[in-house]
Amino acid sequence: MSVVDPISATEALAHTSAVVVDARPQVVRHQGSLPGAVVVDPADISARFAPTPSGTFPVIDDLDTEINVVSVSSEAPRIAEQIAELGYTNVHYVDGGFRALRSRTR
Repeated sequence: MSVVDPISATEALAHTSAVVVDARPQVVRHQGSLPGAVVVDPADISARFAPTPSGTFPVIDDLDTEINVVSVSSEAPRIAEQIAELGYTNVHYVDGGFRALRSRTR
């Protein structure tokens, strides 16, 4: 198992080239959206991030792209680990999740 680190909402917003992955369950996404985020249901992480038979990655092309995961607090580290285990090398989870990011963008 790889180890992913948390990133603060302030840092996540400052890293403008990073991809934000909103992996909150659909029933929680009624709280609002994150502009520009890639929305992936937690149950679909492996299917959406694993390489295709041709060797390409369907969601994010470059394994070194910074990925910042937002999910329910208890699930974010696990989801970030799951993405990292698929070969991505620069994965973090946003400490404080959706609420922390939203409070910094208002």
